[in-house]
Amino acid sequence: MSKVNSDKIYDAAIVGSGPGGSSTAFYLSKLGRSVVILEKEKLPRRKICGDAISQIAQKHLTKMGVLQEILEEKKGHWAEIGGLISPSRITYIDNSAEVIGSHLMISIKRQIMDEKMVRAAEREGAHLLEEYNVKEVKFSEEDKIWTIVSQDDSKKKIKAKVLVAADGAVSKIARSLGIVDSPPKAVSSSVYIKAGTHQFKEDGVCIYTQDILPGYTALFKEADGDLVFCCYIIPGGRYKTSDLQHVHLSFLSGEPYLSRALGPNAKIEKMNSAPLRLGGVKKSYANHLLIVGDAAGMIDPLTGEGIQYAMDAGEIAANVLDEAFDEDDLSEKFLKRYQKKWMKTFGRDFKWSTRMVKVLAKKPIFIDAFAQLCNDKGPSYMIMWAKIMTGSQSKLSFFKPRLAVPLLLTSLKLSLKKK
Repeated sequence: MSKVNSDKIYDAAIVGSGPGGSSTAFYLSKLGRSVVILEKEKLPRRKICGDAISQIAQKHLTKMGVLQEILEEKKGHWAEIGGLISPSRITYIDNSAEVIGSHLMISIKRQIMDEKMVRAAEREGAHLLEEYNVKEVKFSEEDKIWTIVSQDDSKKKIKAKVLVAADGAVSKIARSLGIVDSPPKAVSSSVYIKAGTHQFKEDGVCIYTQDILPGYTALFKEADGDLVFCCYIIPGGRYKTSDLQHVHLSFLSGEPYLSRALGPNAKIEKMNSAPLRLGGVKKSYANHLLIVGDAAGMIDPLTGEGIQYAMDAGEIAANVLDEAFDEDDLSEKFLKRYQKKWMKTFGRDFKWSTRMVKVLAKKPIFIDAFAQLCNDKGPSYMIMWAKIMTGSQSKLSFFKPRLAVPLLLTSLKLSLKKK
């Protein structure tokens, strides 16, 4: 851990060392700005997540040198064999990596990845202060300086010209400042299943049922042989966030595919859960302030994916702040361009995801049709779908004739069969 200068006024103080905070710190430090990262826990720390890292996120990790470290240390597991199970139990599982010659996803435990991202930011010059639980933040209009105060009175106050709130979906900072005024509306759970106690042969499988849609559950294999099981409850379906424990446990104990994959001797840890803020907030900036990652709701409403968007936002935030420092203008008016840029990059796609959530909640047959098409057409169709679902391509790609027409025709055929 690098030493923090408590007498210094930093260019930026970043609260939170997740993908959003660490990415912002990495890119801003690389641009020559002075940065301090304030993390409330001691690293490495457990993070509730599905641990599936998309291609866009992989690009950021490569820029940081993190992915190279993870692969060298054999701490990442490339997803090759996988697929999905639809609400009508139509199952498609295959090896997509053989077709495209690359991997759409890699499983990396977040306690490993997040710490390595912070260390990458430190290598660029950022300072890290662990176990710094922020009590309050104050902005001096006269001095144009933020003062950050710890819950622990023994820890010194931190001062910075810019405050970056990357403190998760609840975002105590953004809410205390009145910029974010609503609670998170989705929730996820995850558990690890110990290596050697399960019978899972694939790398990653998503399971959809009519009851849980537009949410879903998923099972991914880790590099050490552990499994991670995650459950997403997304607004619009039968279940509410308060139903998470029931849904999570009922899947683990009664879902046929999971029962076979886990086997009778699976050692499953106690359920952990975390709130999700979906779809992006309307305002993620103010005078001398930016909000990044989960705190700004940068999670896809359709998939629950947020890692890559937090990393994208971190790079955008760093570039906008670098311009703002050059112009000596950290005003709300100038920093508004941050919101415009992340909205253009991925925020608009969230709006299409929101529309698709409503469709899938009412018409689960589209998931059935997709699974059937994958069986009919092979991995190529799965790859097209997966690229859209993981954010490598816009959700508007779903409406291209090559995808939309077969999906609609197959949906019609399945509907007629049910009648």
